Amino acid sequence: MAFDVVVVGAGAIGASAALHLARAGARVLILEKESRPAQHQSSRNSGVIHAGYNLKPGTVKAKYCVAGSRRLREYCRERRIPMVQGGILIVARTEAERATLAELHRRAQGNGVQSRIVPGDEIPAIEPEARGIEALHAPEGASFDPVRYVEVLLEDARAAGAEVRYDVTVRSIGDQGNGARVRTASDTWEVGVALNCAGLYADRLAGPLAADLRIIPFRGLYAELVAERRALIRSHVYAVPDLTFPFLGVHLSRRADGRVIVGPGAMLAFGREAYTLSAINLRDLAGTLTWPGFWRMVLQRRFLGLVRSEVTKSLSLGAVWKEARLLVPALQRGDLVRSYAGNRAQVVNRAGELVDDIVVRESERTVHVLNAVSPGLTCSLPFGEHLAQLCASRLASLG
Repeated sequence: MAFDVVVVGAGAIGASAALHLARAGARVLILEKESRPAQHQSSRNSGVIHAGYNLKPGTVKAKYCVAGSRRLREYCRERRIPMVQGGILIVARTEAERATLAELHRRAQGNGVQSRIVPGDEIPAIEPEARGIEALHAPEGASFDPVRYVEVLLEDARAAGAEVRYDVTVRSIGDQGNGARVRTASDTWEVGVALNCAGLYADRLAGPLAADLRIIPFRGLYAELVAERRALIRSHVYAVPDLTFPFLGVHLSRRADGRVIVGPGAMLAFGREAYTLSAINLRDLAGTLTWPGFWRMVLQRRFLGLVRSEVTKSLSLGAVWKEARLLVPALQRGDLVRSYAGNRAQVVNRAGELVDDIVVRESERTVHVLNAVSPGLTCSLPFGEHLAQLCASRLASLG
């Protein structure tokens, strides 16, 4: 057996798990279907290191986000990965949003996250162009270069003995005797343990272990400020989120490269890797439309309102501007141009519920990461370490 563990997927979580496994002495092979790492969820995002103020205390995601935020910022400093810690400002514009802001502050305190309530007249001291009746400031929020981060993780994994192979598509993963079997288009690998970090396709590779779940891709389109108007935003300005959904709404974020992105919207994608409206994958779309949980989700009255709002923002730059202008009134319509899009691998169960916490399913010799949605990138170091420990315990049982 040439390798102890095959890790499927060279995104942030797969790379982190591989690094921790290699440093523990395991012989690790990483298989990635693209020609380079971090081509999907790990790159097509806002590049934000989340602080953890909005997550329910006691959840798995809250645990890994708070620890991950601190470890990720430290790792970026140590490995000279571009990172700017400027904090996140969540701005309330109504009394209802003020009440939600108080709940976010309670969650932050429960998670051990630094935060403070900011009176409306003090908001400009933090973000000169932002306006609201109150805000929550989370100074641990930051921006970083997620692609470079994954590249460095893989560099460190290779230095510890791991091997990475690109342009290899995994077809199936399963238990096989006293180990796991990983089939690709051209090879079959028999190893001690297989770790599925395939992101948007993780449920397919999990097979029967994910029979009660389905990944539904939601497309998020970002706009960005034209270069001469980037000074409107110092760091990050967020709207108060609707806590009944796992989406954060439109926000304005200064990336580590100096660009300021605005968005994203969130509408159904017509393929798991369909990043434009014209891109359609019939197999993916059929998988979505034939899933009972999809229809139970979209026919909920509260979800229909969200759909109308998010689809409008995904189709109309003007709609994004109108929402962003509520936070930053100085924003002019011509200040925005279209930028990139990313797809969120959102797990939906048969009851039509959007699963909001991390989901990991296991067999005797396989481990499958089925739901690691935002802030999965922020969680990646401690979560990857946890996955490495799950794999190592299975290796130990092989004797």
